[in-house]
Amino acid sequence: MNLDDNIVADIRQFNRFYTNILGLLDKHVLNTGYSFTEARVILEIGFLEQCIANHLVEKLDIDRSYMSRILAKLSKDGLIIKENSALDSRTSLIRLTAEGTALFNQLNEKSDEQIVRLLQRLSQKEIKELHTSMLTIQKKLEKAEGI
Repeated sequence: MNLDDNIVADIRQFNRFYTNILGLLDKHVLNTGYSFTEARVILEIGFLEQCIANHLVEKLDIDRSYMSRILAKLSKDGLIIKENSALDSRTSLIRLTAEGTALFNQLNEKSDEQIVRLLQRLSQKEIKELHTSMLTIQKKLEKAEGI
């Protein structure tokens, strides 16, 4: 497939624009002291309530050794706890501690606030158009990825 160079350039420009708006390249996301990737790991564990490292590696598409370092840091910081699975002693279940749950809630709340701030100057019609466009983009990219 041969894409028009302008289409590729426009998509890359949009990606840079949106990444910058959300502050995803900031050293610490939403003033938490954690990187974007670390915050995504915390959020994923929080949404699942408990999981295994392999799930995080697959879901977030993160290298196993990098995930291991992230989990070690989060454990050291008292945000997660690993426990042996009752079903398989070779498997460790990962869940958030009370402190991790508090950070998960803070990340969720701040993320929602960030989106509200981002859209506050748009009309309801513009917000609906943007929402529809984003859902369309997601659906098309999922199709392209075979998801």
